Amino acid sequence: MVKGTTPPLSPSIAAAKSSRVESWIQQLSASSPTHADALSPPATPENRSSLKRKPEPSPPCTYAMSARNTSPKRPRRDTEIEVLPAHSASAVGAASSSSALMLNETNTFSPPGSQTSIKSSRRANSPSRDNITVLASASPPTITEPSSGLKTPPPQRVRNVIEQLEDGLGRGWIPGQLRKSIEEDADFGYQRIESHAWDDRTTPCLSDKDIDSKELEALAYVLRKIKEIWLNARMCQARGRDENAWCMDVIQPLIKLAMRLEGDDKFWLQSVQSQAIATEFLSSVTDTSGKPRILDRKADFTLSFSHMPSPGFEDLYTRLRNVRNPVVSHMADAFTKTTALFSCVEVKPASGDHTEAEYQLSIWMAASLRKKMQLARRVGLIGKDNLVEPCFAIVGHDTHVYFAHVVLEDRDTVRILGPETGSLGLCETRSVSGIFRALRLWQNVIRYGRDEGSNGFWGSFMGIVLQKLAGDADEGYGAPPASAV
Repeated sequence: MVKGTTPPLSPSIAAAKSSRVESWIQQLSASSPTHADALSPPATPENRSSLKRKPEPSPPCTYAMSARNTSPKRPRRDTEIEVLPAHSASAVGAASSSSALMLNETNTFSPPGSQTSIKSSRRANSPSRDNITVLASASPPTITEPSSGLKTPPPQRVRNVIEQLEDGLGRGWIPGQLRKSIEEDADFGYQRIESHAWDDRTTPCLSDKDIDSKELEALAYVLRKIKEIWLNARMCQARGRDENAWCMDVIQPLIKLAMRLEGDDKFWLQSVQSQAIATEFLSSVTDTSGKPRILDRKADFTLSFSHMPSPGFEDLYTRLRNVRNPVVSHMADAFTKTTALFSCVEVKPASGDHTEAEYQLSIWMAASLRKKMQLARRVGLIGKDNLVEPCFAIVGHDTHVYFAHVVLEDRDTVRILGPETGSLGLCETRSVSGIFRALRLWQNVIRYGRDEGSNGFWGSFMGIVLQKLAGDADEGYGAPPASAV
């Protein structure tokens, strides 16, 4: 019996198949060098080819897998909870994209901290449609507005804190000993510095023999750090650098310099860029379908009360854990939720949107104050007048200062006043004088936050609440004024 055999391919079909195989091998060979750069940053847009390719005629392919690309769009699966641009990237990764992505050397992926929406990529790439007006009508409300023009003045405690942060910003914010060094430094070039910016109480020259060696070393260190910050800020502005560069090269060194000058090691500068807020402290609005929609955004930095041994608060945090009261912040992160937080900073590049930064810090600070109010209720602290915290929206060179406080406790209403004008509005990093003024501002912020007396945030509110939660309120990290009990 003769077995059946496959008839030979015609010359034309065989040639076509051979041509396709050779073309496929050439494409693989051409793309192989890119594997060596897998650990390098993605190419900049001007150096890489467009993801859009011109259509080229190709012979018909009969492979079964090609059927996956015949459909122009996959059906969308609606979910009960919308993932907003402020939600974590991990939530986005769980959803399928609207079309298949062909992997090649030009594809790049967003970093873990980026925010995207599973419903529309356009929403992730454009400014949020929500703003502070939406927050004012949300539940619970967050009201963000300038203090100038208010029908009634802010509470006295808020005005007192504003004055504390203004200390030294109107006159004498630059040490007089540094005047000659600044004026003669060729790297600084010409600097327009007002005469009242110099501290007249200090000696006029850094080389003065009467200056103590430790003081001389400290002044030289400050000037060196100020110079680095100024040069970095100029580079960020001139080269159009992104938010991360402004954070790491300008804002973070400035705040850490203030922390070092103030000493005590009570604070950490903590990045919370990738950390979510516990949803119970977020506001929500009703969407067009009648469902509640959570308003959620993140901030860049916060000051946290250190977990290190004294002068940090390691012992207090241990006592809180022992009495099963470890959660003291509004964050969902396993560590940060056990850390007492103070203030927040949202940074944008020079081309960034101040309105969006203001919206982000409003959400973050309102949630922070609501958690603190919850803790205060648990320990029976009736008055919340001393719950006042500064917060900052920094866009490029300019620092915008705000103050968050409680308006209506029964509705968990938070009001955020700002941006403030006057000397607080003159803190910037485009000039040496502006950086010294910003440094003085941050020193005032840290001093207010850690002060154990009745004028400080720790002494008048945070320390009292945490000590009571730990079961030993009488150890004394300050005492509340009469209005707060």
